[in-house]
Amino acid sequence: MIKDGIDFHNVAEMTETENGWRMSRLPSSVTERMEEGASSVAAYGTGVELRFKVKGDAVTLKLRAEEAAEAQTAYIYYGSFQGGWENSSRTILTQETAIRVERPENLEFMQRVTEEKGLGFNPEVVRVVLPYGTCLYLGVEGEVEAPAPEDYPAKTYLAYGSSITHGSLALAMPYTYPFQIAQRFGCDYINLGSAGSARAEKALAEYIVSRRDWDFASVELGINMLGYTPEAFEERVREFFSVLEQETKPIFVTSIFGCFGSDQEKAADFRRIVKKYAVGRRMVFTDGLELLNDPAFVSQDLTHPSLEGMRQIADRWYGIMRERLMADD
Repeated sequence: MIKDGIDFHNVAEMTETENGWRMSRLPSSVTERMEEGASSVAAYGTGVELRFKVKGDAVTLKLRAEEAAEAQTAYIYYGSFQGGWENSSRTILTQETAIRVERPENLEFMQRVTEEKGLGFNPEVVRVVLPYGTCLYLGVEGEVEAPAPEDYPAKTYLAYGSSITHGSLALAMPYTYPFQIAQRFGCDYINLGSAGSARAEKALAEYIVSRRDWDFASVELGINMLGYTPEAFEERVREFFSVLEQETKPIFVTSIFGCFGSDQEKAADFRRIVKKYAVGRRMVFTDGLELLNDPAFVSQDLTHPSLEGMRQIADRWYGIMRERLMADD
């Protein structure tokens, strides 16, 4: 979505409120067909980036964050390069917050490295990576220009799942496993993680299949549905996958990662159910325990991965994805 010369990446809708423009990763036509809470979680900024080219010396973005348990910090990238120490990150406050972004220095060097290494993003493109919580856009001062399609990577990875996919306790969005996997591939990414509400709704599956802007996807299922009976969970998974299997592009599926504060027997049942409906279809299944099952790599809540856990998921799943995608090529 383009507004004010800015590409609002991973934003499907923007709604003007008295506090600023609210950004949603899902259109209301989808969230209204999902369970309660979907619309508020869709407004979380995970995977949302404000992307633009600075035409003068600098521009100032104006943002505001809603109250949240975790620190709301935006990270600045110039193409595939993390911003320098003066332009690396900014904390977004609950009152109007001005973020000054300067035209990138060392541009010639970054452009040469981008070409030599085959990096995905043009370093002229400023990427303001928004945090996990809800941020509101207030405006921009200075001249900006939306990037062209050729300024972006050729391929895009889409990720759907729970708050683990969404990025809770990753501490910073660049540490989430979808961001890390995209970095390893040199591709773009779309994060449709849904904290506390990844409930395998048919409407969400239909929306994923309807989108033509991704090349491969991942689905992480189960942890948000441990409150369901196994029978209800199985019916929801069966219906969800019956929609996804209509897609011919690669979809990588995993079940509940190692979690040590939940009903282990029920979690094992749910893993078997996800495997049952993923194996034998077009999808590539990997048990969640193969990606993360180390109690030293979870946070104090015994469910969400730590930074080390996020890195392990990214490393292991990237290897599986890379092998399959190379075979397809």
